[in-house]
Amino acid sequence: MAGTAGSRSLLNLYEVKVDGVRRHVVCLLDPVLAGARVIDARAIVGEYSPGPSGGFDPRTFQPNPAFIEAFTRFMNDVAAHAPEVVREALALRSQWLYIIDSRHPNDPDIDPPPGDIIGCFAIDGTGQIVPNSFQYNTNHVWFDPSSGVSGLFSDRRFYAWLHPEARS
Repeated sequence: MAGTAGSRSLLNLYEVKVDGVRRHVVCLLDPVLAGARVIDARAIVGEYSPGPSGGFDPRTFQPNPAFIEAFTRFMNDVAAHAPEVVREALALRSQWLYIIDSRHPNDPDIDPPPGDIIGCFAIDGTGQIVPNSFQYNTNHVWFDPSSGVSGLFSDRRFYAWLHPEARS
């Protein structure tokens, strides 16, 4: 599920006012696109409280339910049909296919911590992904102070799905 992020970061911090209240949000949104329109709630990854220096403090980050819902829909509608996911499912008949964050080292001897498990798909007895079976792991950590930012934020397929208007 990895992709190339390009030269401009798609993961950005914004300070916005909502009903007169200042909020600090993390968005998966190109700054040019953000400046040209209202920010879609699905692109708001979550909120945070600034740290002592005024910057992003991952310990205070709270995911946005609308973003998680959109991500889950992407996983069911797009990622479930990706060749690498379909291939892995064939080997796991009547089991669960766990999706591990790409920031986790690709070492079969190292079990991923709960914060690096993105979620899972149910696999039927023929090795096919059960439609709409993706379950997001609420213990997944989007911003881990020790291992870094989730690799999902560099997945161009997800970004393009989330922002179809950016493709034109």
